[in-house]
Amino acid sequence: MIIIAAVILITGLMFLVYPRSITDGSSSQIAERVIMSRWVGGSLIIMSCLFLIMGTMQLLDEASHHIGH
Repeated sequence: MIIIAAVILITGLMFLVYPRSITDGSSSQIAERVIMSRWVGGSLIIMSCLFLIMGTMQLLDEASHHIGH
């Protein structure tokens, strides 16, 4: 689970850091690509954070269930 979250996080960071790797097209097309890349990168980072939070909550739930019985 941590490995998957790390891969998603790294992919999101790459979308944020390297949005201009393809430079074909006009300046407006490049600007649109940069904006879309930032949205995708931010969404992936948020998704990986939520994934880690849900995993932590699941582990705590399993631990508390085991203690209660």
